[in-house]
Amino acid sequence: MTLLLVLGAVPLLLVNWFVVVMVLGRTCASIYEGGNITECVGGLSEEEMTAASGLIALVLLVIQIGLIVLVRRRTRGS
Repeated sequence: MTLLLVLGAVPLLLVNWFVVVMVLGRTCASIYEGGNITECVGGLSEEEMTAASGLIALVLLVIQIGLIVLVRRRTRGS
């Protein structure tokens, strides 16, 4: 079980990150017409949005792994 969690953690983290980037990044827009400066959710730059989505994805991964372990223990105890 532990091996499966470890092997599944990296793909799950990537999927979480991708989903969060798609949600937060859909509002990114160029501030200046000819420039490459973008502004995303809440005034974040594109780089800050990418870093924030990585942190959110990591928190989601911890919650998901916790739920998997909790459900696994409950089904094993029944």
